[in-house]
Amino acid sequence: MKQLKKLWDMLGKQKLLIFIFIFALNITLRNYDLLIGRRANSSLSFKVISKNFDIMIGHWEALPSHFKIIGGVCLVIYVLSILGLSLYVSKNLKKSFFIKLLLGYGIYIVVSYFLAVTRELNNETFEIWNLTKNHFFQPYFLPTFVLIIVCTLALNYLIRVKMKRSHLSRKMTLLLENFSETEFLLTGLIVSFILSDTLYVKLLQESLRAYYHKPLAYESLLFLYTLLTLILFSVIVEACFNAYRSIKLNRPNLSLAFVSSLLFATIFNYTFQYGLKNDADLLGKYIVPGATAYQILVLTAAGFFLYLIINRYLLVTFLIVILGSIVTVVNVLKVGMRNEPLLVTDFAWVTNIRLLARSVNANIIFSTLLILAALILLYLFLRKRLLQGKITENHRLKAGLISSICLLGFSIFIIFRNEKGSKIVNGIPVVSQVNNWVDIGYQGFYSNASYKSLMYVWTKQVTKSIMDKPSDYSKERILKLAKKYNNVAHKINKVRTENISNQTVIYILSESFSDPDRVQGVSLSRDVIPNIKQIKEKTTSGLMHSDGYGGGTANMEFQSLTGLPYYNFNSSVSTLYTEVVPDMSVFPSISNQFKSKNRVVIHPSSASNYSRKYVYDKLKFPTFVASSGTSDKITHSEKVGLNVSDKTTYQNILDKINPSQSQFFSVMTMQNHVPWASDEPSDVVATGKGYTKDENGSLSSYARLLTYTDKETKDFLDQLSQLKHKVTVVFYGDHLPGLYPESAFKKDPDSQYQTDYFIWSNYKTKTLNHSYVNSSDFTAELLEHTNSKVSPYYALLTEVLNNTTVGHGKLTKEQKEIANDLKLIQYDITVGKGYIRDYKGFFNIR
Repeated sequence: MKQLKKLWDMLGKQKLLIFIFIFALNITLRNYDLLIGRRANSSLSFKVISKNFDIMIGHWEALPSHFKIIGGVCLVIYVLSILGLSLYVSKNLKKSFFIKLLLGYGIYIVVSYFLAVTRELNNETFEIWNLTKNHFFQPYFLPTFVLIIVCTLALNYLIRVKMKRSHLSRKMTLLLENFSETEFLLTGLIVSFILSDTLYVKLLQESLRAYYHKPLAYESLLFLYTLLTLILFSVIVEACFNAYRSIKLNRPNLSLAFVSSLLFATIFNYTFQYGLKNDADLLGKYIVPGATAYQILVLTAAGFFLYLIINRYLLVTFLIVILGSIVTVVNVLKVGMRNEPLLVTDFAWVTNIRLLARSVNANIIFSTLLILAALILLYLFLRKRLLQGKITENHRLKAGLISSICLLGFSIFIIFRNEKGSKIVNGIPVVSQVNNWVDIGYQGFYSNASYKSLMYVWTKQVTKSIMDKPSDYSKERILKLAKKYNNVAHKINKVRTENISNQTVIYILSESFSDPDRVQGVSLSRDVIPNIKQIKEKTTSGLMHSDGYGGGTANMEFQSLTGLPYYNFNSSVSTLYTEVVPDMSVFPSISNQFKSKNRVVIHPSSASNYSRKYVYDKLKFPTFVASSGTSDKITHSEKVGLNVSDKTTYQNILDKINPSQSQFFSVMTMQNHVPWASDEPSDVVATGKGYTKDENGSLSSYARLLTYTDKETKDFLDQLSQLKHKVTVVFYGDHLPGLYPESAFKKDPDSQYQTDYFIWSNYKTKTLNHSYVNSSDFTAELLEHTNSKVSPYYALLTEVLNNTTVGHGKLTKEQKEIANDLKLIQYDITVGKGYIRDYKGFFNIR
């Protein structure tokens, strides 16, 4: 009892009473909203409801008996709460009180509508200026507030006129004499408007729908949710009052830092998602439940953390504005070029400013630098005039808050890290909602960022493991697989006579190469790749599935060299070279079948891009010809458009070929890389149905560039034909250029991820019929094309090529087993224990 009395005295009797009245009022109103109000969910289907009684219009008779009892209790509590609050409002019938309340309500409806607009970014039919239809004014608490005012006026009349000299009047007057919680009362009323918000009621409906037939569980959860949200928004509103005082005094405090973090989080939540706009719903939702709250939570925590660490308000404010603006702009640009959001792994590109500058329009770069310079100058002007000094001098409080944010971040990390089957633990507010509502990981980064937020995608990248552990993974299982495919290799090798290490093999990744004539709605003035089409008709060729649109070059390269498909890794993995390669216990590559001294990389760009220098060092390539970052530089350099020509790249290959040696070349071109700018040949004009002028301009430039690729590729193969030494070329486009609008792929979504490939030899080989393959299938296909022997590993990849790769449709039980066999080996050598190393020769062709 003593402890309760201390608590009572500490909180203040009046403050605690106000809180109880506000809480009771809101829990009764939420019951009304959810069960019998006009905002009650029309999907409720109590058995006693007949066609004549619709819960949407509040028919009391439609409710089951246990909810009628709850309704009766709520009505009593509602009346008592109104009377209790009326008593305190009667002490504040002043103009200033109502002005503050009106301002609070005004700020709330603007912020609420801004969030509503953000949540409808994927909804093309949303009419932003239809304020009434979109519930802009959120007046749902207004009738209750009017009732409080009416009761307040009635109480005033009774106390001051009818009961002027009564004992009760004196008691009530005495109670209110020392009332000093006007701000707390204002907070409670403003929060009541917030908790009556349509969005909040919908969130409650979704959370409590499953408990409508369990009254005890329903009321317990409603009690908890109402209490938590009331406390949360009360803290936010109180912080806003304190932040306002901080600005008036021109002295920063923690409340100002917190409110600023929340404000910027709300703004950048919009700008980030604006760059990821989609044009359709996902299972009836334009954004996944909890996604907006999750992104705002993460951004607020990050911003507040910066304020606490640096402890200077103005500096951190400008830093947040600059960082948020940069992320917004880069995110928009990357989506435009590659249909992929800005990812955590993309920050590695900060070290390659030159390539970034070449990939972005000069006007955008100039405008960005100008704005940054203006912001820096504005900061220098204001730093000694506005909100100077430390945010807090209380080091213990500061350390406690920093620790709390770190604990929050660590908790989220652990929650996502322990995900099983794409699901995390249920019941965690916001986090469980956004992750568990629906699994769309397979749809790629763009869809996940669009519907689940950019911060969700970043979280998954940081927390998700590279691969999920297969349920049957063990040393015994891996060694059993090694023996199985050793037998398969023996069977294949009985009918094959060649060894791939006795010839020269050239893998050519042709940047952004794909026939534009295959994209629906595109018209070309003439065929731009007639030579390559003719080559494809006479040799092994077809279409390759690309994992990215407008980007993903390094991932295609990794798959073609290793035979490890991207689709077996978790969807949160962005760049295989930087996220997977460093921890691999075995790094299988077709290049390993050649002597180290005879391995050559040619790439007319920086050797540091996607850590290629590290990767090729690990693969023991002694020669890396690049534009920068290596001792071997590109020679005969000339440009077509804005990048190094394919002719230059091909000439560098020819310079390095030694007819007396069997060599392996890994080659990447750059000619057709973004940006596209070519005026010749002028007779080539490309247009797309419904394309903008700029889109048609880029398409025409790209089509013109392809004509050079077509001619130079034919000339290159003609020169290789003159060599007496056997040479085989694996040529493929890594992805489509990111210049097409989304509408180009509406009727045929698969065409967005289909490029051209062929395998050509300068000697007679058999022509294979693999019309649609993954880039990870190339080595198995190469070995079959050249009638070359296989290792147990390549025997497995051959089975995958023939049974489970892209385009096979629904798999049989045996085919699923083959797919799982590859997944087991892939897990073992990437994040597993590397048991396969105990089976000597699994990767070697003998």
